Amino acid sequence: MDAILVEEDFAHIDGTDMNAILELLGRLGLDAEPTAPRGGGRGRRWELTMHWQTHGPISEATENGLRDTAGRIREHFVAAGKRAPSKVVLCGRDGLVLRTFQ
Repeated sequence: MDAILVEEDFAHIDGTDMNAILELLGRLGLDAEPTAPRGGGRGRRWELTMHWQTHGPISEATENGLRDTAGRIREHFVAAGKRAPSKVVLCGRDGLVLRTFQ
């Protein structure tokens, strides 16, 4: 099973939000877990950062699923009356950006 970590961001994500994010990723068959924040943010806008933990490439089906899931994550925040992330950034184990979903 592919694994992904979701950075906690206590200014934007509460427990309910994180559970929703993990559930959405779980529906893709990903083993998703929260992880501590790893950076001070990439810019002025809030970005949700995730870290791909599986060695090797991301399958096309998973990449397409992540694109759809990024939209659903933003929908969750909007429905909850919260500011949605401007984008979802997927980093590799080395911290380099693999994909950005806007």
